[in-house]
Amino acid sequence: MEKKRISGSSLYLLVLGVIALLCLAGGVWWLMYGRTQNPAPMYLLKDNAGHVALYSGDGSGPLAQYEEIYTRLLPENDVLALQQGVPVYSETELEKRLEDYGF
Repeated sequence: MEKKRISGSSLYLLVLGVIALLCLAGGVWWLMYGRTQNPAPMYLLKDNAGHVALYSGDGSGPLAQYEEIYTRLLPENDVLALQQGVPVYSETELEKRLEDYGF
């Protein structure tokens, strides 16, 4: 039986193929398991009796109600989001959202 020798270019292609397979497997693993979960929100902004209200991140409250912001005057998308509860992850984001709602 005669042994075949692997040429340099064949070995190079084999190594590249193995590296590509490892990269592909790593990418699939990252897509399935590597993503981190979103942190829990600090606050929720919700519609409460026609006004925007601030709730704690777990939904208890309201901690504050913004009487100056009437939800019926907001765009429909904002109203629908406020009915579900808009998560807020920082004080800066809270200020920005309240400005967007007209506070």
